Amino acid sequence: MAHFASFTLVLILGASFAARSECNENELVPEPAGFPRFSWNTLPVFWHAWGREIFNASTLDFINRFPLVTLEKATSGDEAPRGRDAEEKIVAAAQLVKKRNSTIKVLFYLNSLMDWKMYELHQYCLQHQDEMWLFDEKHKPVEIKNESVFNMGSPQMRQIWLNTLKKANSSGWIDGAFVDKGGDPVERQKEFHDVDPEKFHQLLMGHRELMTELQDTFGDEFLTIDNRQDYNSTRGRMFQRFMLNNGDHAQAYSDLLLLMHETSFPHIAEVHIEPCTPMTYNTTLAGYLIGAGRYAYYGCTDGFSLDTGWLHWPADYSKPLGEPLSNASTISTAERFCERHGTDGSDSKHPSSSG
Repeated sequence: MAHFASFTLVLILGASFAARSECNENELVPEPAGFPRFSWNTLPVFWHAWGREIFNASTLDFINRFPLVTLEKATSGDEAPRGRDAEEKIVAAAQLVKKRNSTIKVLFYLNSLMDWKMYELHQYCLQHQDEMWLFDEKHKPVEIKNESVFNMGSPQMRQIWLNTLKKANSSGWIDGAFVDKGGDPVERQKEFHDVDPEKFHQLLMGHRELMTELQDTFGDEFLTIDNRQDYNSTRGRMFQRFMLNNGDHAQAYSDLLLLMHETSFPHIAEVHIEPCTPMTYNTTLAGYLIGAGRYAYYGCTDGFSLDTGWLHWPADYSKPLGEPLSNASTISTAERFCERHGTDGSDSKHPSSSG
């Protein structure tokens, strides 16, 4: 039995995960329509980043290892011609990835609240800002991180936003969308404290309507993955800081239970942690191995640019894994405890540090 120090507070998570099982790729379960490839043979991982320049052959070779790829908003951000907008650059990068390996599912990054200035969408919003942006009671644009906020309470704004995705999708190189700030705006209410309550209510309802109807707009094979929220109407979600968000241990336990629920039905989970340190890597990888189901993919980096870890391949990613023999279960004791059984009786404790 591998021994690790117990997790802080009264949370101890024990995990047993399967050794490599006797299986091969021909025995894998067929994927639901549009879903990325998935295998338990080694650790399932995803890729989500941007680079300042057009991807070179070496970067494309590396990306080729991943079944699920998101091209971030600043993709090829410093590359000429400077006049191209983010939408065009993301599609051009997607074409390079898909030509190298057509089985990779490539997602187009689009924020559901922040009007990033590198997008052509921003130019339209700038020219029609009274309708497109959210304003406070002093008629100043509401901002998140110095970016204006979309007025998703406006049907016109929602349609223009959807048109951006439709144009990208029409290229034939995009398989879906990663919707950042996809979480319910009610969780960010403190950032809208100067907004008229009725306008905020309209934003809230409009945003929920957008996220609810997004999948239906594009069809079953279009992958919609949002950040930080569970929607049955989308194909999946990202845990951006899995289990370690602001050091909240109750949140860590909650994230683990959410992951167990997320993949209990065909739903994609991108399980990510930043920053990636030995402690965060060990802790979240153990949590992933406890709670992950089919279509849960792991990633540990320091951000979302190429130089923050997205060109690094830890040795663990290549080690044989094998399919779990059971779902994780919660045991009622004086402490909250989860376990998962594997094929050879091997066992590892959920670590905060090795000891």
